[in-house]
Amino acid sequence: MIAKDKTRAPIVEHRWKKRRQIVLDVVVRDRTGLSLRGTGRDISNHGMFIRVPPQAVSANKVVEIEFPNCACVRGWVMHTTDEGIGIMFHSVGNTEQDFLRQLLAEKPVTK
Repeated sequence: MIAKDKTRAPIVEHRWKKRRQIVLDVVVRDRTGLSLRGTGRDISNHGMFIRVPPQAVSANKVVEIEFPNCACVRGWVMHTTDEGIGIMFHSVGNTEQDFLRQLLAEKPVTK
């Protein structure tokens, strides 16, 4: 269940889909121009966890995640930890959904 509020990220009570473990370099950008390199740790059709430096990005921010093949997906930073950030994807169009399906169908990704 998702509660929507125009000023804050949606509140997620539980994870919808099982996530696939990955090791994938990504770039995280926010609306202020901040650009960070991070490593995706796990991913689903609805979100992912990205290892970034502690407190690099705060919760409730909209970010864009750029993948190695130049595909980009937008998402909300749902939570932060000492290890990174949890992202819930949003505004995902057909092109992005196709990319995520392809990524999830691949064998485990390693560097």
